[in-house]
Amino acid sequence: MAFEDVGGTHKLFVNGVQYNLKGDPTTDIGGQKRTPVMGVDGRCHGYKVETMPSKISGTITDTSDLDLVELRQLHNATVKLEKPNGKTFVINGAAFSGDPSESGAEGEISFEFSGPPGKELEP
Repeated sequence: MAFEDVGGTHKLFVNGVQYNLKGDPTTDIGGQKRTPVMGVDGRCHGYKVETMPSKISGTITDTSDLDLVELRQLHNATVKLEKPNGKTFVINGAAFSGDPSESGAEGEISFEFSGPPGKELEP
């Protein structure tokens, strides 16, 4: 069995611009979610189907050229997260949806982008 890189270095791009990704990115591909509809008779009567947004969140480093107002106002953006296993997670039409709170100790800013269901591109 060959081992491959599955964790570690990730790269974050928003509209083609690479951001200084600091720590632990998290993704949710979004798409259809099925929730059971249970009856009082104890049986599953069917499913409620919802389309859930995709998300990419984590922390970036607050450098002198990072504009927090511009970051918060981003919408209709293409957000890409390149993973160490060669896959790329993409959200087209994404918007900044989090609260960009900052930690002063290391200049970290939290971020979250969300949008329509994302895609995972193979290497």
